[in-house]
Amino acid sequence: MFHSTAMVADYDLAVDRLGELFGLRVLEYSAATDPAIARRGGMTWIGDGSIEIGEPIVDDAAPDRFVRRTGGGMQGLAVWVDDFETSVTQLADMGVTMPVVVGHFGFSSPRTTFGLQLEWSGFTVPEDPRRGASLPELTRTPLLDATNHAFVGAVVEDPVTAARGLADMFTTVVTFENADAPPGEPVAGVSVGDCTLALYRLLPDESRALWGRTHDRPRVSLCGVRVDDLQAARAVLEGAGARVLRDAAGTLVLDPDTTGGIEVAVVDRLLPGDPRT
Repeated sequence: MFHSTAMVADYDLAVDRLGELFGLRVLEYSAATDPAIARRGGMTWIGDGSIEIGEPIVDDAAPDRFVRRTGGGMQGLAVWVDDFETSVTQLADMGVTMPVVVGHFGFSSPRTTFGLQLEWSGFTVPEDPRRGASLPELTRTPLLDATNHAFVGAVVEDPVTAARGLADMFTTVVTFENADAPPGEPVAGVSVGDCTLALYRLLPDESRALWGRTHDRPRVSLCGVRVDDLQAARAVLEGAGARVLRDAAGTLVLDPDTTGGIEVAVVDRLLPGDPRT
């Protein structure tokens, strides 16, 4: 995984809040007015993985439309591939189109990837710890120690079919399937090499109660964060004003209005079949 992606109304608030709660660190920052990017922000680090957090700065560009339509939050998933040009060709053979290409990265059409916004990149930034860069020092002691960027969550219409198709696109594997999963629990997982993409059923009428946001179409929608002790974490989070919407199946789903606008699920274990295990 290159990074998960969140697009929010207030970059500073999101970075500050996730830094306070989970020790998120800023790796790099820039402001880009290219309509394909159109945001200020950049890659951050949480646990053992990266989130790109951005705030729209170009009116009516895609990030601005996303935040205005949804209220912001988790938006996409970026994968780091061996060879970008070869990947574009291979994806085209699968029917995946790449309408936006900027240098050695591009965005595929969600219409060809089960409704999800996916970015494909032939590189990562020099500040990425996976390239040997040093992690920036924490600016303060976080309330919780996030051990992993545990998973990226998405809501789709048919999670099992989407998992199998995405595994083919990523040239990875389906890590688990649970067709009988109740609402709000993952139905299937896909390896992203060093993380898991967890797929949930799209349930528009129940989404606000499940996630604190209305999801009326498929989208990347959740950031999973792992800690060592879930119940101790609950007390700490609630003491810091991070409201727990749901506590079920070993997962604390937090109200995004109390986390800087990013949908966060806190767990104490990785999902079944996660490549890190």
